Amino acid sequence: MLYEQILEQVPNHAKALNLLGTTYLQTGEQLQGLPYIEKAIAINPDFPEAYNNLGTCLRGLLRFDEAVSCYRKAVAAKPDYALAYFNLGISLKELNRPEEAAACYQQAIEIKPDYADAYNNLGMTLSVLQRQDEAATCFRRVLAIKPDFVDACNNLGISLSSMHRHDEAFACFNKALSIKPDCAEAHYNLGSALQKQGRIGEAAECYRRSLSCRPDYAMAYNNLLYLHAFTRDISPESECALASQWENSMLTDSERIAARKRQFSFDVLPRAGRKLKLGIVSAELGQHAVAEFLEPFLEQLDRSRFHLTLYPTAPRSEPRAERFKNLADEYKSLVRLSDNEAAHLIRSDLIDILIDTTGYMKNCRLGIFAHRAAPVQCEYIGYHGTTGLSEMDWLIADEMLLPSSYEAHFREKIWRLPRLRMAYKGDVSLPSGDWKPDSGGIIRLGSFNNLTKVRDEALGLWAGVMHAIPRSKLMLKDRNAVDPAVRLRIRTELARHGITAERIEFIGQLSDWRSHMRLYDRLDIALDTIPLNSETTAFDALWMGVPLVALEGNWYGARMASTLLKALGKAEWVAQTSDQYVEIVTALAYDVEGRKSLRTAQRALMANSPLCDARGLSRMLESALESMFDLWTEKCCQHQRNITDFTPDNFTG
Repeated sequence: MLYEQILEQVPNHAKALNLLGTTYLQTGEQLQGLPYIEKAIAINPDFPEAYNNLGTCLRGLLRFDEAVSCYRKAVAAKPDYALAYFNLGISLKELNRPEEAAACYQQAIEIKPDYADAYNNLGMTLSVLQRQDEAATCFRRVLAIKPDFVDACNNLGISLSSMHRHDEAFACFNKALSIKPDCAEAHYNLGSALQKQGRIGEAAECYRRSLSCRPDYAMAYNNLLYLHAFTRDISPESECALASQWENSMLTDSERIAARKRQFSFDVLPRAGRKLKLGIVSAELGQHAVAEFLEPFLEQLDRSRFHLTLYPTAPRSEPRAERFKNLADEYKSLVRLSDNEAAHLIRSDLIDILIDTTGYMKNCRLGIFAHRAAPVQCEYIGYHGTTGLSEMDWLIADEMLLPSSYEAHFREKIWRLPRLRMAYKGDVSLPSGDWKPDSGGIIRLGSFNNLTKVRDEALGLWAGVMHAIPRSKLMLKDRNAVDPAVRLRIRTELARHGITAERIEFIGQLSDWRSHMRLYDRLDIALDTIPLNSETTAFDALWMGVPLVALEGNWYGARMASTLLKALGKAEWVAQTSDQYVEIVTALAYDVEGRKSLRTAQRALMANSPLCDARGLSRMLESALESMFDLWTEKCCQHQRNITDFTPDNFTG
C-alpha cells in the first residue's frame, strides 16, 4: 500500500498515517485504523481532518461521546469544516440530542448551501422533533439540489403521511420507485401510508413487494404480520405459518441450529437460595398502552424472589420511563445493539427467564429471542398473535382467553393463568365522570380505538345497533380521524347500511391524556370492535364508568374484551351473535337509570375485581415463572442424562 511505503521512509508522516487509518475505516476495520489516526494527531495536534476521521472511527465503534469530542476539535481547528459539522450532527442524534444535532446540520448547510446530505439529515432530525412542516421543506430542498435522491423522496413521503397528506405522500413514494423500482423502503413506506388509511389489502401487497426486493427486511415482515394479526384477514393457522417463516428469513441456517442447541447449554443453577433473574425486553417502558399493564405487575413483583433487569429497545425520556427505570435492579438499553449482540449481552447477564412485550409491533426485537438469549423465553401482554419462533417457549395467557382448542394458532406452548392475565394501572386522579344523559334523548355510542380496527364487519354491526336506536349517534375518536380518506371510508360503508353522515362524529388526537379520558363523559355506551377487540381502550372506558358491549369471537384477538368483561362480572355485556349484540346495546341505551348508577359504581367494582388486582396477578405470574424455570431445569437435566447414557463407551459390538 502506498501509505505504508511512505511510512517506511518517514514513520512520522502525519498525513500518511491519517490516510492509512482512513483506508481501514472505509473497509469497516475501525479498530485497525484507530491507532494510525491517533498517532497522526499525536504528531500534529492541529489536524482537523484527522480529528474528523478519528471521530468517524469512534462512531463506528459506538463510542459516540468520544466521537463528539473529536468532531468538536475538528471544527475548532477548522471552523468552515462542513463535513465535520455533519458528522457531529450524526453522533449527537445517536446520543438522543436532536436539537443539538439539528444545529450542527444547519451549520454545515450555512458553510455549504448545496449540501444535500445535510438537508436530508436535518429533515430527519426535525421529523424526530415533530416539526414536520420544516422537515418537509428540507426534503424538498434536497430534491431541488439532487432530484434523484431516493432517500429524500422516501423521507418527504413519510413527513407528508404523518401530516395526513397522503396523496402527496403516495406521489413521493411512487417517485422513489420510478427512480429505483426495487427500493424495498419505498414499497414499505407506501404500505405504511395505505395502512393508516385502512386500505389493508393494498398495504399488505406493498409489504410483500418490499420483501420480494429484500427478503430479510424485518420491518416489512413485522408490519405484514402485525397487519394480519390486527385485521384478521387471514386465518390464525395461516398467520402462524407466516410468522414461522419470519425466523427463516431473519436467521441463517447456522444461526438457527446454534440457537436450537443453546437451550440446553446454559448452566443449570439450583433455584434454592437465590433469586431468579428475570429480564424484560420491551419497547413500551414509558408512555404506552402496554405500560398500563406492565407497570402494576412490576410494582408488585416480589424482589425477594426475583432480580429484575429491564432491557428497553426504544429511547424514551418521559416521566413514566423514569418510573420504570426506578423499578428495575438493572436497566440496560438494547437500542444500538444488533439482535445477536443483544442476545449475547443477555446471556452474559445470566438471565433465567426472558419476557418480550412487543411482538411484531413497532421496535420489534424478536430476533433476540430467535437467537435464544435465555433458558426460558416468554411472550406476554403486548401482542395478540403468535411470534412463530421455535425458540419462544411460552405465551402467557389465561384459561378464558385461550381455550385448549386454540393451540393450533400458536407455535409457542400456552401457559394459562387461572385468572385474567393482566391488571390495569388506572389513574385514580381522574374524576369518576361528569356524564349526564342527553336531555333530548340522544344516545351517544362510540369507539376510541385505532380506526384501522374499524373494518366493514364492525361498521355493519354498529349500523344494526344504530337502526335499532334511531336517536343514536356514533362518536369515533383516533389520531387518524383527521384524515379525509379515513372519514370517507367509514362514512361510505355506513351509508351503504343506511346510516347518514350527520349521525357520525370524528374526533382527532387531543392535547393531553386527561382530555382524552374526560371525553368518555360524552359517551353513553362503548362499542367493542371486531374482528379485533378493544383492550386498553376497553379498560379506559370501564374505568370512566362507560358500559362496554363485546361480541365474543373464536381467536385470541376476538376474545380480549369478552374475557375482561367476564372477569369484571359483566358477562351480560358479552354477546355470542350479532343479533344479541344489538339487543344488549339497545337494552343499555333505554336503561338510563341503570347507566346513571354505573357512572358512580363501576370504578369501585373494577378496582376490586381481577381487572385491577396487580398484587394477585403478580403472585400468580411469579409462581408461573418459577414453574417454567423448574420445567426447563428438569428437561435440561434429562437432556444431559440422555447424552451421558449414549456415550460411545456404552455401546457394545
